[in-house]
Amino acid sequence: MDLPVERGRPHRIGVPRPGQVPFVPIRPGRVAAALAGLYHRAVSPTSHTRILTIPAFVDDLRAAVARAGVAATVRGVEPAEHAGVADALARTDIFVTGEFRSGWLTDGTGPLRLIQSPGAGTDGIDLSALPDGVTVCNVYGHEYAIAEHVFMVMAALNRELVAADTALRAGLWSHGRPLRELRGRTICIVGLGRIGRELARWAGFYGMRATGVTRTPGGSSVAGLGLAALGGLADLPRIAADADFLVNALPLTTETAGLIGAGVLAGLPRGACLVNVGRGPVVDEVALYESLRDGRLAGAAIDVWYRYPERDGQVIYPADRPFHELSNVILTPHQAGYTEGTMRHRWQAIAENIRRLGAGEPLANVVWPKAT
Repeated sequence: MDLPVERGRPHRIGVPRPGQVPFVPIRPGRVAAALAGLYHRAVSPTSHTRILTIPAFVDDLRAAVARAGVAATVRGVEPAEHAGVADALARTDIFVTGEFRSGWLTDGTGPLRLIQSPGAGTDGIDLSALPDGVTVCNVYGHEYAIAEHVFMVMAALNRELVAADTALRAGLWSHGRPLRELRGRTICIVGLGRIGRELARWAGFYGMRATGVTRTPGGSSVAGLGLAALGGLADLPRIAADADFLVNALPLTTETAGLIGAGVLAGLPRGACLVNVGRGPVVDEVALYESLRDGRLAGAAIDVWYRYPERDGQVIYPADRPFHELSNVILTPHQAGYTEGTMRHRWQAIAENIRRLGAGEPLANVVWPKAT
């Protein structure tokens, strides 16, 4: 069900609080119509929708909802200012954010109905802090941009581009051994969601041999990807054992945290490289650093990290271990999917979800509550 219903009480509208529409027992065949009616009354398309987001998103979001024909007020607040967030949420219908913490809703839900992530990841949203009546949605459209980034950094690592640039800046022209091509090499893709499937398609274009592991290896979505080997997460050590490039595209969950640890990294062929565009802690930080420092891994390109700044402009290293001191690592600040094309798609999709909420229509990409 796309719109929130009271957990454990099928076919009933959520238990009301003062000022909310009371629940109405209904027959299963009328669930969708009743929920749409509730949403039409709760956030009418003719009302002025109050939207909260981070300051950096205000202008783009305001323009997107205007193009969608939604009458809305868009305000910005810094997530680091916890008291300010709690105060603003008391006057907010929709919160466009990738972060939500316990304590931000101090008096039930208030008017809040939707938390819309501006990206695919929702691991920064504390679902346990959400009361009934609040829906969480995410948005995609970043698959092409991330695939482009992955193949860019793989080519750079494969051709030893950073080392060549550094040497020539010092006047050194030594070519050494011939460089390798991506063609014919093996990429092991960890996670075959939207990003992973796009990577598999690009691998075919480059003439690479692709293997993969996924949480649902029997799913229909991975059929036709042309993978030379496919398995579940437990099969990762075996399938990664012949990978020239191990690419993580998994989200962070209790199941995936630390999945790529010392054992998996030690089992990779000598000279292998790792690329992480999923979530940082899916790869064990200490094991990765030591493998790179000691030369067991030839290189890595890391776009997702273990520490992030609390606010814009804060200077902070992205991990406890000093990856920034290693010459065989390409570091980027979680920007693989942050392109003009991605953001055009995302603002359009977010504005459409906001319009749907006001019109009482089913929302797209519902993450919470889980469908039953």
